[in-house]
Amino acid sequence: MNFLSHYYFERYSRNPELVLGCVLPDLIKNADKDINVLPHKYENRFDGNPKLSAIYRGWVRHVEADRYFHNAPFFYTHTHELKSLLAPTVADTPIRPSFLSHIALELLLDHLLLQHRAVHESDFYECLAAVDRDMVARFLRLCNVEDTAFFFTYFNSFMRAQYIGNYRHFDQITYAVINICRRLWEVQLSVCQQERMTAIFAQYAAELDSVFRAIFDDLEAHLP
Repeated sequence: MNFLSHYYFERYSRNPELVLGCVLPDLIKNADKDINVLPHKYENRFDGNPKLSAIYRGWVRHVEADRYFHNAPFFYTHTHELKSLLAPTVADTPIRPSFLSHIALELLLDHLLLQHRAVHESDFYECLAAVDRDMVARFLRLCNVEDTAFFFTYFNSFMRAQYIGNYRHFDQITYAVINICRRLWEVQLSVCQQERMTAIFAQYAAELDSVFRAIFDDLEAHLP
């Protein structure tokens, strides 16, 4: 699941550290994919400090949400259908259609949450802006990440860009998906390929519109 989909489960929270925790695994992965943070190994280190505990609680809920989502019939059904639609568009590229459909589904869910005003990006960024950065740095150090500069460099950039609201627009989803693929492969898509991809996203979002809430209701019922 992507940032806003994870935030959906904490949308009523006024605890910045909990909200940060619920997206922290993905923020770290984007900041440096080679750094592996394993807080569950150090769970007892966060006891006694409410902010550290909130970050860890958000992290656990993120991990559980992803685990449940990626094993749900909803995920298998819709990534398979998207893969079939997208595969011809990227047939002459190194992009793996299964990866593309996975990322696309997650961004389309963020799009639908925005369209239905189930979440608003300004609330999300406001929570992140209020987080105690000293506690975030301490949390990472307690997870044996000694140098935290890599994370805050990325986090500052993430907060300045505030790009998540752009997922209201299908061409921006295409742009984001291609950029994510470029982290793995050398990708150059023609304007025609990009337009086809955007049209597929618009078409599939319309199909998801009446059914996407079910996966969020299901997940909300199963989260710890």
